[in-house]
Formats: sequence, C-alpha cells, structure tokens
Amino acid sequence: MEKELRNIQAILWIFLSIMLVYLASVMANLLIPLALALFIAILLQPVLAWFERKNVGFGISFTVITISTISALTLFGIIVYQTGRSLMEEKDKLLGQINVKLSSILERLNTLPGVQLESADIVDKLGQLMNYDWIMKSSSTFAGMLGDFTGTFFMTSIYLVAFLGGILRYEQYIHYLQDDEEGSQKMVQGFEQVKSSIVTYMKVKFFMSLGTGIGYALVCWIFGIDFPVFWGYLAFVLNFIPTVGSIIATIPPMLLALIQLDTTGAIVGMLLILVVIQITFGNIIEPKLMGSSLSLNTVVVILGLVFWGYLWGVAGMVLSVPLLVLTKVILAQFKEARILVRLMGSSNINT
Repeated sequence: MEKELRNIQAILWIFLSIMLVYLASVMANLLIPLALALFIAILLQPVLAWFERKNVGFGISFTVITISTISALTLFGIIVYQTGRSLMEEKDKLLGQINVKLSSILERLNTLPGVQLESADIVDKLGQLMNYDWIMKSSSTFAGMLGDFTGTFFMTSIYLVAFLGGILRYEQYIHYLQDDEEGSQKMVQGFEQVKSSIVTYMKVKFFMSLGTGIGYALVCWIFGIDFPVFWGYLAFVLNFIPTVGSIIATIPPMLLALIQLDTTGAIVGMLLILVVIQITFGNIIEPKLMGSSLSLNTVVVILGLVFWGYLWGVAGMVLSVPLLVLTKVILAQFKEARILVRLMGSSNINT
C-alpha cells in the first residue's frame, strides 16, 4: 500500500509539473513582468536597505531607482536609433565595400565550370532591399517590438512598486504566513539563499558584461569597424544571456569585418581577440568571482536556458539562471525532491 501511494504521489507530481509548464506558457504575458519585477526587487533590496539606514524615504529612493532605469533604457534607444540612421547614411559605402569583396570571391568561383555570377547584380539586389519599403517594414517591426516592450515595462513597473513596498519587511510577511517557527525559519533561509545568489549573480554578470562590452567596442574601434559603440553595447546586453549571448554578439561585428577588413590575417586576428575576451571574462574571471553562490552545474544552466527560452523567448533566457535558483530553493524544501536538487548541482541550502 505504501509503495502504491508513493507511485500515485509521483504521478500527481508529474501531472502538476506539466500543468505548471502549460500555465507558464499560456500566461507568459502576465508572468514575465511578474518574474522581472520580483527579481529586480530582490536585486534592489540591498540598495533600499542602504537608503533606509541613511534615513532616506522610500519615495526618494524609488524615484532615484526609477530615473536610473529610465535613463539606461533611453540611452539604449538612442544608441539603436543613431546606429540605424548611420547605417542608412553609410549605405552606399557599405554596398561599395561588399562589391569589392564579392568581386574577388566571384572571380575564383567563376573559374568553375558552369558558374557565372556578377557581383554587381548581387549588390543591386541588396541595394533594392535597403529601400524605403524595407525601412518602413523594419520600422513597423521595431514599433511592434517597442510596443510589446512598453507593455511589459509598464506591467513590470506596477508589480515592482508593490514588491519594493514590502521587500524590506519580508521576514515579517514570512512569519505572518507561516505560524510554525521552524517552517518560517526555513522559508527565511530559503529567501536569503535566493537573494544572495541572485544579487551575486547579477552583480558579477553586470561587471563581466561591462568588461566584455568595453573590450568589444575597443577591438572594433582599433580595427576600424563601423559603429564600435553599438557593437560594444550589444555585447554588454547579450552577455546577460548565459552561454550563448556573447557568441551571438560576436557574429554582427565579424560579418562587418569580413566586408571592411582587407586581409584575412586582420579578420582572423580580430576574431581571436574577441574570443580571448569572451574566454577571459566568461570562463576565467566570472567563475572565480561567482564562486559557489549559484551551485548549478553547466548542463542544468544550458537546459534551463533552452527551456525558459522556449517558453518566454529572450526574457526567459535572461531570467533562466535566477529562475533555476528559485526552483532549486523551492525543491529543497521537499524531501522527495532532494534527488533533483542534487542533480541540479551541489547544494548549500539548509533543508
């Protein structure tokens, strides 16, 4: 009978997991802002605590945080807009560089039997694509993305106000929700574990992303690649996506390097330097600074990246590691799930 009950319990857990995944997918528009607001509030809790110790009112501290966030988003928008504008102004120059590169490549291809290609035809087609219709289509796509982002940002702001209003008193809320002293203590320890891991992760990730972005911008500037500031900013933003973000950030400047650099040695040299920057910040410095605060193995991080990216897109990729930390802390509260906790990585969570 006891074995059958355990089997029924396991089946119920499986169905519950499937239901939660389904709800997370269906309610993505509601849950993404909620998750963003929760983790931002956890990240900002030490800042608010510092303001409180300095006897600064919540209204002032929240205003400072809001202005800082809006300023960062505005800066990102300005850089993207200026880069797009500069790209259109440099259209003829870029097409000329593409023509030169294609001519040398097609000369070799045309020596093959039955192959006859003209670089001018390809360049003309590229020029036709970058016309007014292309601009309008891209603008409408960007406007749609901006509208989605604005909606997410608005909902996140509403949730964030609520979370920030109570994040400093989280121990009181936990003791109120959990009458049992031992249970409430475990919940406080779990929350402290989540807070410590997320703050450490975001702090280290921010400075590693900043270093990567500055490195990319300097390399692009030294090699004479157009829009070095934009490529550096892109590397900074994408580096918050674990594992694959910095790799994706390398592709656009390298494609431009293939067009603008004259020698193969310069192209290979630029690629090698960018790879060295990735390895230095992402594989050497970051793990040492991160230490054992996350206690997640690499396979789990990659699987979490794929899973949350599939459910919530780019937002899920950015939130994948904090969500894994939260999931691990929750699972650690149940004895039946200890094997899953061990599979996710070494645990320093009090269970």
